Amino acid sequence: MVDKNKLFIKVLVFLLGFANLSAQESAIDIIERVRENALMLNNVYYKFNVSSEFENNLLPINGVFYIKGEKYLIDTPEIDQIYDGEKFYTIIHENKEIIISNENNSFLNFTPSQIFNFFLKGFDLKNQNINENSHFITAKSPEEKDIIYNIFINSSNLSIEKIEMIEEQSGTVINRFLTLTYDYNLKVPLSLFKFDINDYENYLTVLEN
Repeated sequence: MVDKNKLFIKVLVFLLGFANLSAQESAIDIIERVRENALMLNNVYYKFNVSSEFENNLLPINGVFYIKGEKYLIDTPEIDQIYDGEKFYTIIHENKEIIISNENNSFLNFTPSQIFNFFLKGFDLKNQNINENSHFITAKSPEEKDIIYNIFINSSNLSIEKIEMIEEQSGTVINRFLTLTYDYNLKVPLSLFKFDINDYENYLTVLEN
């Protein structure tokens, strides 16, 4: 179950765009448009919650996410991650450990390209339901035979409001991502995306290639 939780966290993010969706668009077209519009945004703030129906050591997680260009900060009580445009700094507070890497090898993979590349590579995407306010898309991977994802997209602003990871046979919701609030075009200071070792006294630093 822990591996599934880590996989779920890899694909969670709330992403906002600008254009309305058309009822005739396919699920792939919708995801593509959400991706294109999300990559246009800058200086963004998101507040999110990730929960699970099962007790585990990873969830629930509440946090905030700041984006400025390619740089970002994910801030949660348990784990923080900073990407300064060159290196990834993953701060695990419980273990007092800092992992520094040139590649993002942790389970906090929240960038737009990571999210959409995940769903657009090999997933069977289907537009299940359309109304005036939302699209409901199911996503199934050939590698996860017993798992499906439900993706709820706001039709008017192309925001991903919720993602559910579901055990297909039982219909049990294993994990759920929910966007609580967002804002964009903010004045986000560059200091948010600068790692300072002096902020983490007595933390162990681990360097990864």
